[in-house]
Order: sequence, then C-alpha cells, then structure tokens
Amino acid sequence: MASASSETVPAAAPVFGAAIQGGRAEQQDSFRSVWLSGENAWLLIVADGMGGHAAGAVASRIAADTFVSAFTAKREAGASLEQALEEALEDANQQIARAQEEAPETAGMGTTLVAAYVSPQGVAWISVGDSPLWLIRKGTIERMNEDHSFRPAVAKGAKASANVLQSALNGDEIALIDLQPKPRRLRTDDVVIMASDGLLTLTEREIASCVVKSAHGDAETIARTLLQAVEQRAEPNQDNCTVLVAAAAGPDIDAHSATSSVYGLIGAATVILAGVASIAGYLFWRAP
Repeated sequence: MASASSETVPAAAPVFGAAIQGGRAEQQDSFRSVWLSGENAWLLIVADGMGGHAAGAVASRIAADTFVSAFTAKREAGASLEQALEEALEDANQQIARAQEEAPETAGMGTTLVAAYVSPQGVAWISVGDSPLWLIRKGTIERMNEDHSFRPAVAKGAKASANVLQSALNGDEIALIDLQPKPRRLRTDDVVIMASDGLLTLTEREIASCVVKSAHGDAETIARTLLQAVEQRAEPNQDNCTVLVAAAAGPDIDAHSATSSVYGLIGAATVILAGVASIAGYLFWRAP
C-alpha cells in the first residue's frame, strides 16, 4: 500500500469480496461491489437473507440488485447522497413486497442490508438489521453501524450468539434504519469491513487480529484470512459468511484493480425471483 501521511484521504479503496456457505444447506448471502467512475467512489453492499427454502437467497438478491440500480439511477438524476441512500433502500424494500405478491413459495422472506459509499471524502452508509460495518485503524476495531437486534449482551472479547432482529427488509414498513450520509473520514491504512453475521463466529478482537496479521494489508488478503479463520473454527452449524473489504490506500492506487470473488455457492448473477405475503411485525428469529 502507498505510504502517506495518516491524514491522507484515499482517492479510492481497493475492494475484495468473498463468501463461504458454512454448514447451511444453501447460500443466502449476497454482496455487490460497484465502482462509480463518475463519482470516484465505491458502492458496497452486503445482504443476509432469511426465509425457508430459497426465499432468503431470493430476498438478499432482490435487495442488493435493486439497491444498486436505484442508487445509481438516482445519483445520475442529481439526488444527494442522503436522498439516494434512503430512496434506494425503500425501493429495495418495495421490490421485496412486490415479489411476495407473485410467488407464494417465498412467503416469509426477508433480508438485512448494509450499503457503504466509499469515496475520497470517507465512508457513508445506510443499514437495516445486524450485518456489521467495521472500521479497523491501527489494530483497533470499531463497529460503525447500529446493530438492530436483541443479540444477547456479551463481553467485548466474546463471540456473538443467536439473536432476534428488530428490523429487516421484508416488504413491510422498515422499523429501524441507520443512516450516516455525511462521510466519515478515512486515513491511509484504514480498513473497512462489511460482513454478514456469520463472521461473528470470530470475536471482534480476532477480526482485528486477522487484519493486523494479513501479510500486505490488501483487501483480498484480509478477506481470505478472515474466511479461513472462520473455516478453521469449524463450527458445526456455521452460518453463511460473507466478507467485503475496502482497504484505504493512497491516491496512486488504481481503483479499477479491485477484485470481487465468491467462495461456495454465491454467484454474481442478477436473478430476481418472486414471493408472497409480508412478514408480520419486525421481529425475526435468526438461527445461530
């Protein structure tokens, strides 16, 4: 990575995303990384689906794909960052609602979603649910977005366990939204990590340690190191785990060198299926 003052704002953050299926019967996570050349920025999304059969995978794909298309269209039409984030989230939720009117087999589907906009000004985000967004700086880790869950309180060094969501995208009114449209400034060598909650097999301290131990600190090395650590833990009921990493770098880094990869069954196909029935209320049981 380029050497620069700690206050240097990176022109773009090289990005790498990957996922593993874990011990689940199917992959229900989706992630997207889109380079917005006109804005010199990345749009990054992680969605963690829930619902029986293939419904969780359907919901996460709908949310991720709709958010990307809506956000880019609104920005091209002159929308502010705040407006684009809010309206893209609402469009994603409405698309899930419409889909549920067409395919009864996906009844009960829903998804979390965290979307980050990473630019020379820093990182802005919007999120619903419990999918985490972390900033790792000089070996310390800080969760930036809110956790919309009743996850049992645990010591800082302990790993998280099963939880109940307070908010999700399910086609109903969204109960809770965490929106930060004013970019939080990044420093050279900062690392931004977005993930599905399958990464919480590791403690936050272990996640930070993986970043520190990564050979070169590049996004791909960090993502692979984190997923390998999860696999080595060998939890019998390991949830799907997706990691999307943006490693802040100096302005001489080529933004187009970023790579997106997938482990397990996750794919980059843009397939929108359908479903019926809204999920009543805002509490959803999430298995460990």
